[in-house]
Amino acid sequence: MKFSVRKVAIAATALTAVALISGCSSTSSSDAASPAASEVGGQVLPPVMVEEGQTEATAKVGDFIVFNTPTDKLAGTTIATDQPDLLEISQAKQEGDALLNPGAKALAAGTAVVTITNPDGSTRDVTITITE
Repeated sequence: MKFSVRKVAIAATALTAVALISGCSSTSSSDAASPAASEVGGQVLPPVMVEEGQTEATAKVGDFIVFNTPTDKLAGTTIATDQPDLLEISQAKQEGDALLNPGAKALAAGTAVVTITNPDGSTRDVTITITE
Protein backbone atom coordinates (compact mmCIF):
# COMPACT_ATOMS: atom_id res chain seq x y z
CA MET A 1 0.00 0.00 0.00
CA LYS A 2 2.81 2.46 0.86
CA PHE A 3 4.49 1.79 -2.47
CA SER A 4 1.29 2.58 -4.38
CA VAL A 5 0.67 5.84 -2.49
CA ARG A 6 4.29 6.84 -3.06
CA LYS A 7 3.97 6.26 -6.83
CA VAL A 8 0.81 8.39 -6.92
CA ALA A 9 2.54 11.19 -4.99
CA ILE A 10 5.57 11.14 -7.32
CA ALA A 11 3.33 11.15 -10.40
CA ALA A 12 1.28 14.05 -9.02
CA THR A 13 4.45 16.02 -8.28
CA ALA A 14 5.77 15.39 -11.79
CA LEU A 15 2.49 16.50 -13.38
CA THR A 16 2.48 19.66 -11.27
CA ALA A 17 6.04 20.46 -12.36
CA VAL A 18 5.12 19.95 -16.03
CA ALA A 19 2.08 22.22 -15.64
CA LEU A 20 4.17 24.94 -14.00
CA ILE A 21 6.88 24.77 -16.65
CA SER A 22 4.42 24.91 -19.54
CA GLY A 23 2.72 27.88 -17.86
CA CYS A 24 6.04 29.75 -18.06
CA SER A 25 6.56 29.13 -21.76
CA SER A 26 7.04 31.99 -24.21
CA THR A 27 4.15 34.05 -25.51
CA SER A 28 2.18 32.45 -28.30
CA SER A 29 1.90 34.23 -31.63
CA SER A 30 -1.72 35.15 -30.96
CA ASP A 31 -0.73 36.86 -27.68
CA ALA A 32 2.12 38.76 -29.32
CA ALA A 33 -0.22 40.15 -31.95
CA SER A 34 -2.59 41.73 -29.44
CA PRO A 35 -2.98 45.50 -29.91
CA ALA A 36 -1.77 46.38 -26.41
CA ALA A 37 1.43 44.41 -26.77
CA SER A 38 2.25 45.60 -30.27
CA GLU A 39 1.74 49.28 -29.43
CA VAL A 40 4.58 49.27 -26.90
CA GLY A 41 6.88 46.63 -28.32
CA GLY A 42 5.46 43.78 -26.26
CA GLN A 43 6.03 45.45 -22.91
CA VAL A 44 3.66 47.37 -20.69
CA LEU A 45 5.45 50.49 -19.52
CA PRO A 46 4.73 52.23 -16.22
CA PRO A 47 3.08 55.65 -16.35
CA VAL A 48 5.00 58.90 -15.93
CA MET A 49 4.26 60.01 -12.36
CA VAL A 50 3.93 63.74 -11.63
CA GLU A 51 4.10 64.47 -7.92
CA GLU A 52 2.40 67.39 -6.17
CA GLY A 53 4.69 70.41 -6.46
CA GLN A 54 6.45 69.12 -9.59
CA THR A 55 6.41 71.70 -12.40
CA GLU A 56 7.97 69.76 -15.31
CA ALA A 57 7.86 66.24 -16.70
CA THR A 58 8.96 64.41 -19.83
CA ALA A 59 7.00 61.69 -21.60
CA LYS A 60 7.16 59.82 -24.89
CA VAL A 61 4.33 59.59 -27.40
CA GLY A 62 2.02 56.84 -26.15
CA ASP A 63 2.97 57.26 -22.47
CA PHE A 64 0.37 57.75 -19.78
CA ILE A 65 0.94 60.54 -17.28
CA VAL A 66 -0.56 60.41 -13.78
CA PHE A 67 -0.90 63.56 -11.66
CA ASN A 68 -0.66 62.36 -8.07
CA THR A 69 -3.21 64.22 -5.98
CA PRO A 70 -3.78 63.93 -2.21
CA THR A 71 -6.87 61.82 -1.53
CA ASP A 72 -8.60 64.65 0.37
CA LYS A 73 -8.33 66.89 -2.74
CA LEU A 74 -9.02 64.24 -5.37
CA ALA A 75 -12.80 64.65 -5.63
CA GLY A 76 -12.65 68.35 -6.49
CA THR A 77 -9.45 68.45 -8.54
CA THR A 78 -9.66 69.05 -12.29
CA ILE A 79 -7.03 69.30 -15.00
CA ALA A 80 -6.89 71.00 -18.41
CA THR A 81 -4.28 71.43 -21.13
CA ASP A 82 -3.44 74.21 -23.54
CA GLN A 83 -2.61 71.59 -26.21
CA PRO A 84 -5.44 69.03 -26.53
CA ASP A 85 -3.86 67.80 -29.77
CA LEU A 86 -0.80 66.68 -27.73
CA LEU A 87 -2.45 65.39 -24.53
CA GLU A 88 -5.70 63.50 -24.05
CA ILE A 89 -6.87 64.47 -20.56
CA SER A 90 -8.74 62.22 -18.11
CA GLN A 91 -10.22 63.71 -14.96
CA ALA A 92 -9.98 62.21 -11.47
CA LYS A 93 -12.76 59.74 -10.83
CA GLN A 94 -14.00 56.98 -8.58
CA GLU A 95 -14.48 53.45 -9.93
CA GLY A 96 -16.05 51.29 -7.27
CA ASP A 97 -13.88 51.66 -4.18
CA ALA A 98 -10.89 52.94 -6.17
CA LEU A 99 -10.09 56.65 -6.44
CA LEU A 100 -8.20 57.38 -9.66
CA ASN A 101 -5.86 60.35 -10.07
CA PRO A 102 -6.27 62.68 -13.03
CA GLY A 103 -4.08 61.79 -15.98
CA ALA A 104 -3.27 62.21 -19.64
CA LYS A 105 -2.08 60.23 -22.62
CA ALA A 106 0.71 61.70 -24.75
CA LEU A 107 -0.59 61.80 -28.34
CA ALA A 108 2.12 63.67 -30.26
CA ALA A 109 5.54 65.28 -29.77
CA GLY A 110 5.65 68.84 -28.48
CA THR A 111 5.23 70.83 -25.29
CA ALA A 112 1.97 71.24 -23.40
CA VAL A 113 1.03 72.91 -20.14
CA VAL A 114 -1.37 71.10 -17.82
CA THR A 115 -3.21 73.30 -15.34
CA ILE A 116 -4.30 71.53 -12.17
CA THR A 117 -7.15 73.22 -10.32
CA ASN A 118 -7.62 72.23 -6.66
CA PRO A 119 -11.00 72.17 -4.88
CA ASP A 120 -10.17 75.53 -3.20
CA GLY A 121 -9.68 77.16 -6.64
CA SER A 122 -5.89 77.36 -6.43
CA THR A 123 -4.01 76.26 -9.54
CA ARG A 124 -0.58 75.04 -10.57
CA ASP A 125 0.93 74.42 -13.97
CA VAL A 126 3.01 71.45 -15.09
CA THR A 127 4.92 71.69 -18.36
CA ILE A 128 4.98 68.35 -20.18
CA THR A 129 7.61 67.81 -22.87
CA ILE A 130 6.62 64.95 -25.19
CA THR A 131 9.22 63.26 -27.36
CA GLU A 132 8.92 60.65 -30.12
